[in-house]
Amino acid sequence: MDDAEEAIVIIGSSAGTAKEAINELRPRQEVGQIKVRSFRPFPAEDICEALKNVKAFAVMDKDDSFNAHCGPMFAEVTASLYAAGITAQGINYIYGLGGRDVRVESIQHVFAELEKIAATGEVGETYRYLDVRE
Repeated sequence: MDDAEEAIVIIGSSAGTAKEAINELRPRQEVGQIKVRSFRPFPAEDICEALKNVKAFAVMDKDDSFNAHCGPMFAEVTASLYAAGITAQGINYIYGLGGRDVRVESIQHVFAELEKIAATGEVGETYRYLDVRE
């Protein structure tokens, strides 16, 4: 994780799928993952330490929130980073709605978006959905 330019923050069993995507991308892209093991107490210091050198990150939330801005874990991560003075560009993906499984290709899509953000510094929409049927 020390050399990662892009990273995802994820919780639960989807971290295994993300790890597989990272293993496939790692030879050509500096990517990493933070697996959150416990939401409360929130590991703010550990997340800040892990993300302090990344250019872009995505927080993967498996549930939506009432705030219409982001999922609950994204809110916690960005608040932690703000308090620590860390300015990495972040986006939030809501995934797994309707019981859909996350796939390796889906995580690779997230990293492709992060690569664009890291290169340009332009985030665009921070609140995104992953693999939702329209």
